[in-house]
Amino acid sequence: MKNVKTEVNNSTQNLSDPNNNSIRRSGFITIVGKPNVGKSSLMNAFVGEKVSIVTPKSQTTRDKVLGILTENNYQMIFIDTPGIHEPKTELGKYMNRAVSNAGLDADAVLVVLDATKPLTAPLISIIERFLTKSSPVYVAINKLDLAGFGGMYPMLQKLASYTAPSEGRAGIKEIVPISCKSGENISKLKVMLLSELPEGEFFYPQDEITDRPIRFLVEEMIREKALLYLQDEIPHGIGVAVQSMDSGERLVRIEADIVCERDTHKLIVIGEGGQQLRQIGESARRDIEKLLDNKVHLQLFVKVRDNWRNRRNIMDDLGYRKQ
Repeated sequence: MKNVKTEVNNSTQNLSDPNNNSIRRSGFITIVGKPNVGKSSLMNAFVGEKVSIVTPKSQTTRDKVLGILTENNYQMIFIDTPGIHEPKTELGKYMNRAVSNAGLDADAVLVVLDATKPLTAPLISIIERFLTKSSPVYVAINKLDLAGFGGMYPMLQKLASYTAPSEGRAGIKEIVPISCKSGENISKLKVMLLSELPEGEFFYPQDEITDRPIRFLVEEMIREKALLYLQDEIPHGIGVAVQSMDSGERLVRIEADIVCERDTHKLIVIGEGGQQLRQIGESARRDIEKLLDNKVHLQLFVKVRDNWRNRRNIMDDLGYRKQ
């Protein structure tokens, strides 16, 4: 079975100082922003592997996930966080706490904005909140491929006034237009963040790309496919729990529950003649086989747990443990 450890690519091997190969640097970069701005896509681009799921649906990421990039004499640990939003459930409050906790003691905070959306007062308040902390703040404006430099000019103008320190807060250290889709300016942004890493030994083995166990990644891959294929009113009420995972030499057998909140939702998840559930399972199985480097037999069950997003015991069972 393929471990959650892999060789990292050498696309940034020249970022570190060749005259200081004996000095190791390592640190944590927290990635924050509103839902669906590209935080997970950006972390995956930095690491060079898919360690955080990505869908067009908002609030895809529910917990902080580490992506680890180790090259030459440095280790950058990226913390992908849930989208900051107004919570309406206990799960929503859990997600916002994950963001707040992830921002503590980071070596840098990277705020991701969407170039196609206006820079609203709530977005400014998010940036101001982190500017009052001790960590340097960088801003990445994603979707340059869609907006172009001309389209993001109004946002750049508004942000310019926050680049200088003011009473009670620091200034934004750098503002970088990027495109996760085309890769534009991501290497440049990585070089800037590398400058924030303090000297110190690596926190994780050099071949690890995430701190999360295989079971978590499998659950996330199943949830990703559910988010992609189900109707808009259902996904936020979907949870996934792997019940068993048996590894043979030629086949990995996995049983997992897809948890929803209503009987009507269960019918939609299963679909007519079981077609929807099969589609979710087949798509997830293909990704899991790539992850495990093995054949996979995936069996999915749909369970109803009424109002589970507000029930602490069920949230614990699904991995959303109190922070």
